[in-house]
Amino acid sequence: MDINEDNTYLFLKGNKNKLIFNPPDDIVTTDFTLIMSFKPDEKNWLEKIEETNFYTQGLFSKNGKHIGLFFTAGKDEIGKPLLKVSFEWWKKTNDPEVDEVKSVDIFPTIEETKKGFNVIVKKKKNSLELDVNGKTKVGDITDVIDYSYSYTWIGCANRLSPEFQHIYYGDITLLHLQEGILDDDNCKLIFDDYDKFVETISLDMDRKIMFTSNFKEVSPYKVKDHSFNNNHIIKYSNLWLN
Repeated sequence: MDINEDNTYLFLKGNKNKLIFNPPDDIVTTDFTLIMSFKPDEKNWLEKIEETNFYTQGLFSKNGKHIGLFFTAGKDEIGKPLLKVSFEWWKKTNDPEVDEVKSVDIFPTIEETKKGFNVIVKKKKNSLELDVNGKTKVGDITDVIDYSYSYTWIGCANRLSPEFQHIYYGDITLLHLQEGILDDDNCKLIFDDYDKFVETISLDMDRKIMFTSNFKEVSPYKVKDHSFNNNHIIKYSNLWLN
């Protein structure tokens, strides 16, 4: 699915009728697995880095001091494109007035970016592992600030803020989000056989699945969640602000 300024999504907050078993509100405080396939729009990011030194695009994010998966395009010291896929968050410090930004980063080549990315993020206790097309990096994640009141966005960082929208331009073709750690074989399965993955993982009610989609079942207003959770993501509209 093509994501752009006219086509970004979010998980609705609130679950008063208890129709959703596993809302993603507190996902970053628990162990979790996030899987995404995406391919940035090369023409767009090349244009963006001519306008500014670097441009960060939100893929999966909670707003505030943002936490989530991001793609960044910029230039190095000699003016060549410098690309980054990162999982970023903010942590508390000893000073209650000051928070510190942290991230785990992988720097792909332009050739890799042209082909697109299969990304797996696993947070287990105080460790966060980022896997981008088989390249893996691990970092410590502790003292994360409170995101329980934030919206969870797909294809941007925060459409409610003019300054920090960080809209993503490109395709997103796969997203899976769950509490707990999914083993490597099943992480590979979602890329190799999506239907089998849905049948064996996403419909397993013993797992805390929050969302699974290949973005092929879409209405004008939402993207269908193929998991038992039925937590369809909703298309953002600025009419809400009016």
